[in-house]
Parts: sequence; structure tokens; C-alpha cells
Amino acid sequence: MRVVLLTTLVWALAYAKPSSYARQLLDLARKPTQIDASGCGQRPLLADNGASELQSRIVGGVEARANSWPGICSLRSSTFPTSHMCGGNLVKNLAGQYYFITAAHCVENGRPNRFLAYCGIHDRTTLGANGITIYFSTLVSHGSYSSSTYDYDIAVFRVSTVLPTNNYIAPVCLPNEDWYEGELAIVAGWGTTSSGGSSPTRLRQVTKPIKSRRTCQDRYGASAITLRMVCAGVTEGGIDSCQGDSGGPLYTYRKNRWTLTGIVSWGYGCAQAYRPGVYADVIELKSWINQQINV
Repeated sequence: MRVVLLTTLVWALAYAKPSSYARQLLDLARKPTQIDASGCGQRPLLADNGASELQSRIVGGVEARANSWPGICSLRSSTFPTSHMCGGNLVKNLAGQYYFITAAHCVENGRPNRFLAYCGIHDRTTLGANGITIYFSTLVSHGSYSSSTYDYDIAVFRVSTVLPTNNYIAPVCLPNEDWYEGELAIVAGWGTTSSGGSSPTRLRQVTKPIKSRRTCQDRYGASAITLRMVCAGVTEGGIDSCQGDSGGPLYTYRKNRWTLTGIVSWGYGCAQAYRPGVYADVIELKSWINQQINV
């Protein structure tokens, strides 16, 4: 089957044995967590900053707590603003300027004025009480992005809208260290319950382990998985990203902060056994990101 872009989330429940990393997180979550709502990677509406969400033995899709992922936004066409296109995440540089990171294949040949995003939302059909529409002044896709291989699948918008400082809209952290095999991660997005099915309106999330690059290359072929890609999923399938949420986040939890470790990019089918989801590897692309956000 030809590569299918990952643009919504498939949320079929699957069971997995708890990893050593999950056991470590269980111990971590029993300790008080200091919440710094002004910094990146915080989930101030959750008492433990959401660390306990990585502990469950059931690896599957659930509805996220409303507004508990303040960095995620819904990217839309300015021509059809009521329709969700892709996911993306807010980041902020040291000068306080916000940027929006998504997948390059979401914005191919686009201009910044052709897009907008809903941020601070839970239900994708409405801004609700806490949501805001954001606009962009610049858009840069990676110069080495390939639409045939999805290598370097990343793009960065500069946000022109002045954003409020609150619990509902806040930046995610960029990684300072690499992921490791077996590390648990969370994918969030507005996804379907089956491949080709209708999308639920409320944000959902799923926990999945990161696979080694060699395992991913064994599944897809060595040439298909580059150093700019990271895979995550369970061997038996049943949980994955699928059509509709490209550009969305793969989050990991480090030092009491949530980090944007991957960007939903591509895969074969949806939630198939031995076919993990493929994400743009943010740590490998971080130097390029820093250039775009003037760090």
C-alpha cells in the first residue's frame, strides 16, 4: 500500500505490558510536581502536570481532559476556517515571540495568509470560552523537504497575533536530549475511531512506546526511515495516527516538562500490526527550528 499521510488518530484499545519507564513514572507521579505555568511544557489544569497519564497499562485512545494540552492548535485554511486541516504546536523563543510548528506536507506551496489556527480549544467545531484564532506573518518549510519521501517534514509559522497568558494557551518545550527506545509518548489530536471514519469533535490522546530506528527500518525499509524520522506504536497495532491530524504532536515527559519530540508525518494504513506511526524527529531538526525562531 502506498504511504498514507497521518492526519487523524485511530483510537482502538490495545493492551501492553508496563515498561520500566512506566514504572519509573509511577514513582515520579507519587511525588509532588512543581507547576510553572509561565514556562514551556506545562499542563496547569492537571495536578501532577499529567505525568500519571503515562502510567496506564491500557495503551489506547481516550478523550483528553478539556484544555489540558495548551500547546496544541488546529490548523485551518483561511478560506474554510470551520474545517480542521492539520495539527500543530505553539513554541516561544527567548524574546517571547510565539511560533507554530507543523508538518511541511500540511502547507505545501502555501503562504502564511492562507492559514489560521484555533488555539485553546477542546471541541474543534467551536472556539468556546477559552479559544482564540491566531494568524501568521511568515511561513518557512524546510528547504530539504521531500513530498515523495516525507523527509524533513517540518514547517514553522511566525504568529502575528498577540496571545494571552493563561492556562489554556501556552508553549510546549523543544527537546534538549534524544528520545530512547521504549520511552512512552503521547499523541494528541482530533481523530477518527476507525480508518476512514468520522472524526469526533473533542481532542483525544493515546499513549504509545517509541521504537528504535532500526526496528522502524525493519518495518518500512532502511531507505524509507531517515535520521529525521522517529517511530512509535505497539507491535500488535490497534493504536496509531491516521488521515487528518498530520502536523500534530508526539509528546514525551522529561524533568517535569512536556516536550515536542515528534511531528505526525506518515505511515502505511492506520493502526496496522508491525506498522508504527512515523514522525518527524524534532531533536534532529532542532538546529533548523532554532534558526527559524531566532534562538
